[in-house]
Amino acid sequence: MKKWLSLALAALILISVLAVAVSCAKNGDDTPSDTTTVSPSGNPDDTGNGTNGTTAPVNSEEYVNDDLPSDLNYKNEEVNFLTWDQSVSEYFAEEQTGDAVNDAIYYRNIEVENRLGVKLEYNVIKGNSSAVNEFCQTVMTTISAGGDSSYDAIGCYLRSAGVLTLQHGLVDLLEVDYLNFDQPWWPSSLTELNTINDKLFFMSGDIATSLLYQMMFMIYNNDLGESLSLTSPQELALEGKWTQEVLFSMAANVYSDLDASGDKSEGDQFGLFSYQHPNLDIFYMGAGLNYVDPDANGDLVLSSDILSEKSYGIIDSLNALYYDSNDGYFTKKLSDSSTLMYGNSLFYNITGQLLAQQFYNADMSYSILPAPKYDEQQARYLTPVAFTHSMYCIPISAEDADMSGAVLECLASESYRQVTPALFESAFKYKYSKGENDAEIFEMIRSGIVFDIGRPFFDELGGDDSSPIRIWRKQIESGANLLASGNKTYSRMWTNALADINKALQEQ
Repeated sequence: MKKWLSLALAALILISVLAVAVSCAKNGDDTPSDTTTVSPSGNPDDTGNGTNGTTAPVNSEEYVNDDLPSDLNYKNEEVNFLTWDQSVSEYFAEEQTGDAVNDAIYYRNIEVENRLGVKLEYNVIKGNSSAVNEFCQTVMTTISAGGDSSYDAIGCYLRSAGVLTLQHGLVDLLEVDYLNFDQPWWPSSLTELNTINDKLFFMSGDIATSLLYQMMFMIYNNDLGESLSLTSPQELALEGKWTQEVLFSMAANVYSDLDASGDKSEGDQFGLFSYQHPNLDIFYMGAGLNYVDPDANGDLVLSSDILSEKSYGIIDSLNALYYDSNDGYFTKKLSDSSTLMYGNSLFYNITGQLLAQQFYNADMSYSILPAPKYDEQQARYLTPVAFTHSMYCIPISAEDADMSGAVLECLASESYRQVTPALFESAFKYKYSKGENDAEIFEMIRSGIVFDIGRPFFDELGGDDSSPIRIWRKQIESGANLLASGNKTYSRMWTNALADINKALQEQ
């Protein structure tokens, strides 16, 4: 049973995107800015009695239970969330539809309301990468105003969590009752990383389906690989031999001018096809490199990785593939004739949500692969997560932070037991499994999730113009590696920015 559960959860975390993301993929990151307030309807117990309902079809004996007191009861207290308008289902479902994922979210919220005697209210506003400042301003304005306009909890875009932390708008979650970060629905690697100076201001995990959707991995075109008589990269991955060198070697000499245009274009056949600059992080973080590290004193410091020969070498290898040969293709925007849409590339580096958007009905046989190791000496496969996932936090104006903590713990716990299993059963086990090795590969991907503490503070580190993350990506977007020649300037700029961030964190 334990082995089955491990593989099931591993597979779910990746493939769950296929069940729900297609219906909302058209929204992208720019959704309407109107505020929407939604309460989970149909609560079978509206008395605030805190009953422990059994509404969802889950065998709880297979999963870890939380340690919330069984008699915890807030007498139908209203719990107001401020959330951002992301493009995947995470917060609520207005009604049962028969879709397993929708209904799991619906039942989860009802179960939380029943168990704790609360009424959940979700206020959704624009909060993506173009609206970080507006979202944070809304939070800080309600903090200043206080009273009935305050929010009890926040589900926000990763970068907003960093801004709100530095603006001293968030509660230290380690001081909040009922939150138990030793439980499996809170990733221990993220808890450790986000704890700065013995304080934790934002957190994610099973509570955020968006965290699952944004894992970075690779797709391998089985049919094209077979026609080229290539060794299965999945077999290499299982042997610990799936590396960047192997990827670049396999991707070489694959190009074909399929559209007969005479020029390299999106409609051709490639060894590696890459879409959008954030997805380039798979080659940096997948190689075990960081942008920012915590030092022994708890301060954030510039990682030596960013200005290292290893970093420069990865850039050069990618630029050689993308620009010095026809075998690699990088694009910021897809056309209707894209190779990504029609499956004409041997490899793709993507996220789970992109898998759902572009490969949901693809007429191709494909395999899932983890991010390649830098080399075989790297201990394990590492899985970066894209920026566009939620962090959960509690504003300092919350009237009862402990109640907020109980609700977050219960949501995360019920998500672990209800939403995650429903996604696995509906999306992977019966419909979308592609190969006999997929479950084991998914376990590698899931267990290798890594984070960088510099990412929440992206804006303070220079944002789209000059943050370490963007500067590294730009070396590949432009096809010119100038990072080494400007290393002193960059080092000075980023070190000064981190000094300001550390000062703000020390004032917490």
